[in-house]
Amino acid sequence: MELESQLEGFRKRGLNVAALSYDSVEVLKDFASRRRITYPLLSDPESKVIRGFGIVNDLDYPVGHLAHGVPFPGTFIADAKGVVQSKFFEKMYSERRTAASVLTAAGDVATAASSEIRSEQFVLKTSASNATVAPGHRVTLVLDVEMAKNMHAYAPGDHTYRPLTLILDANPLITPHDLVRPKSEPYTFKPLNETVPVYAGTFRILQDVTVAGPTKEMQEALKAESPSLDLTGTLSYQVCSESVCYAPAKIPVRWTLKLIPLDRERAPEPLRKKP
Repeated sequence: MELESQLEGFRKRGLNVAALSYDSVEVLKDFASRRRITYPLLSDPESKVIRGFGIVNDLDYPVGHLAHGVPFPGTFIADAKGVVQSKFFEKMYSERRTAASVLTAAGDVATAASSEIRSEQFVLKTSASNATVAPGHRVTLVLDVEMAKNMHAYAPGDHTYRPLTLILDANPLITPHDLVRPKSEPYTFKPLNETVPVYAGTFRILQDVTVAGPTKEMQEALKAESPSLDLTGTLSYQVCSESVCYAPAKIPVRWTLKLIPLDRERAPEPLRKKP
């Protein structure tokens, strides 16, 4: 499983990993054995802990539903004292942020292979949190930028320059989320007596996307001999130095991720919940 493959990344950050669900001990034991899971799987059959955290999904699985007690899918990251430092949650049970995406958001190097674009103004490396994705996965596309010496790109703000932004091309197999930009810094250009927000040095831009569920388009995509998810877009920007302001520009960017079907294998019939 994807989380199992990322355990070392969490451990390097001093974090232990455990998963909690409303499944029985028997179901979890069967799952861990089949999928060779090594981290603890915690059973909360009456959803007491899940309810205590206020994350029971009563919207999709109300009282009386066979799956009542299922939580919204998410991750809590807590410190040594048990205080939650950050959390990542989705609205639908069928959607899950990958463990690699959580680590990427925390600053880790993206695990998927990267490509590089060089210019006189900057070096751009594109990568992704995951090389392989499945329906419902929320993954992170990464743009690592290293500006040339004395160069800066403009951030959004109250000015007429073109701010650096990523626009993904429409794709029925994904839903894009808000672009996460780095914190900008003020730059003062004395000849014009103007101060504007800019990006300089080395910085990272993150674009989360959620892969579509079992839609018609997804079913067709998975029928390919080597299913893949091709994501394209445009990086728009304007760069200036201390003496030259270059014209606004655009460059195409691309990510290709391997696409795999969902693992739909269930626990043996005698272990499943009964109506």
